[in-house]
Amino acid sequence: MKHEAYKADFFKTIFIMILSIIISIIFQYINLNEATIILVYILGVLFTSSVTNGYLYGILASIISVLSFNFFFTEPYYTLIAYRADYPVTFLIMLITALITSTLTSREKKEANICRLREKTIEELYKSNIKLLSARNKKQVLDFSGESLVEILKKDIIILMKDDKERYIYSLKNNESKYTFSSKLDEKAISYTYEKGVAVGKGTAYHNEWNSSYYPIKNDEKVIGVAGVYYDEQSTIESSESMLLQSICAQLALAIQREELYEQNRLVNLEAESERLRGNLLRSISHDLRTPLTSILGSVSTIMDNYDLLETNIKKDLLKNIYDDTVWLSQSFENILSMTRIDEGRLKINKSMEVLDEVVVGAISKVKKYSNDHEIKLFLPDEIILINMDGLLIEQVLVNLIQNGVRYTPKGCEIQVIIEKEDDKVVFQVKDNGNGILKEDLDSIFQRFFTKNRGLDNEQRGVGLGLAICKSIVEAHGGKIKVFNNELGGATFSFSIPLEEEV
Repeated sequence: MKHEAYKADFFKTIFIMILSIIISIIFQYINLNEATIILVYILGVLFTSSVTNGYLYGILASIISVLSFNFFFTEPYYTLIAYRADYPVTFLIMLITALITSTLTSREKKEANICRLREKTIEELYKSNIKLLSARNKKQVLDFSGESLVEILKKDIIILMKDDKERYIYSLKNNESKYTFSSKLDEKAISYTYEKGVAVGKGTAYHNEWNSSYYPIKNDEKVIGVAGVYYDEQSTIESSESMLLQSICAQLALAIQREELYEQNRLVNLEAESERLRGNLLRSISHDLRTPLTSILGSVSTIMDNYDLLETNIKKDLLKNIYDDTVWLSQSFENILSMTRIDEGRLKINKSMEVLDEVVVGAISKVKKYSNDHEIKLFLPDEIILINMDGLLIEQVLVNLIQNGVRYTPKGCEIQVIIEKEDDKVVFQVKDNGNGILKEDLDSIFQRFFTKNRGLDNEQRGVGLGLAICKSIVEAHGGKIKVFNNELGGATFSFSIPLEEEV
C-alpha cells in the first residue's frame, strides 16, 4: 500500500515539473523575462509539495526546477554549462527559495493533516460518548464501544471484562472471528495487560512485533477489563489510533462504573421500596383485616352460645355476615398474592383466543353471589368478539372493578358493564350511579394501598390493592385503564385491550 503511494507521488512530481517546463517554454516564446519563468518553477515546486506527502518530493522538484532552468533557459542552451558569472548565484537563490517553499508547504500540510486527525478523533469520541450515554445496561455499553471501534479503526475488536468469562468480539465483516484472538500469544498479552495494567502489542512499548494490541480498561487505577485490536502483518498503527483507543477505554470504564453505580442504586431503592411495601402490607393486614375477622368471630360466637335461643332469621343474618366477610377476606388475600407475583415478576400472561361474552358473564356471575342489594346490567355488542388475551386475568380485572362498585356505592345502585368494539381495540366500562369519586382522588386511585373512607355506612374498607392489580394486568396486555365521574353522578372505570391476531 505504501509502495503504491510513493509511486503515485513520484509520478505527480514528474508530471507537474514537465508541465512547468512546457509553460516556461511558452512564456520564453512570447518574450517574457527570466523572472517570470523562475516564478513558474517556484509555483510548480509549491504545487508539488501540496499534492504529495513528505518533504522528499518537494526537494526533488526543487532540484529538477534548477537543473531544467539551467538546461532550457540559460546560455548555452540545452547544456548544464553556464557562461554568465551571475547564473550560479541565481541557481543557488532559486534552489534555496524552492527548498524553503517546499519545506514550509509540506510542514503546513502535515499540520493540517494532524488537525484533521485530531478533529476526526474528537468527533468520533463525541459520537462514542453519545452512544454510551444512551446505553441502558452493561452489555449495551460494551456493544456500543466495540461497534464504535470497529467503525473507526476498520479492524476486528475484542473486549473482555474481568468479572465476565464471555468474550465480546466485534468483527469488521459482521461475523464473529472466533480464532482471531485465540492464540497463545493473545492469551499471554491479555494476562500481561490484566497484571501490569499497561498496553501490550503492536504500537506499544511492549512486544511491538505482535499483530494484536491490547489496552487496559481501568476504573480507579484498577484494571476491570481489556480491549484488543487485531492488525494484519502489513498494517501499522498510528499514534492517533493509540490515543483514540486509550480515550475510548477511559470512556468505557466510566460508562461501566456509571452502570454499576446505577445498578447498586437501583437495588438499594428496590430493597427500600420492598421494605416500604412490606410495611404497608403488614399495616393493612393488621388494621383492615382485623375488622372482618372480629366480625366473623363475633357472629360465630353468638351462634354457638345462643343457638337454641336465636330466631331463624337472625341466624341467617349472622351467617350472611360471616359469608360476606369471608368472601371479602378471600378476595383481599387473592389480591395480596397477585401483587406479590407482580412484584416478583411471576405474573405470567398466557394469551389465547377467548370468546369475550364468556369472560364477562363469568366475572359477573362471581360477583352476583354477594351483590343482592345492587343491580348489575350487561351491555354486549351484537357480534361475537374473539380477543387474544389471558381470560382468567381479564376476568379478575372485571371482578375487582364490579366488586369495587358494589362496595363503594349505596344499596340499590345500578352497576352497568358495557363492552364496545372500537377500531383495533375492545373497550370495557364498569359504570355506576353512586356518589362518584372525589376530584383530588382521581389521580391516585390506581396507586397501591390507596384507601379513603368516603363516609358510607355500608362501606367495607379494603387493603388498596385491587385497582393497582387491575392497572398492572391491563398494561401487561398492552392496554390502558382510566377512571372518571360520569353523567349519572357515579364513577366509570374504563380500560381497553388491543385486538391482536393469534400467533
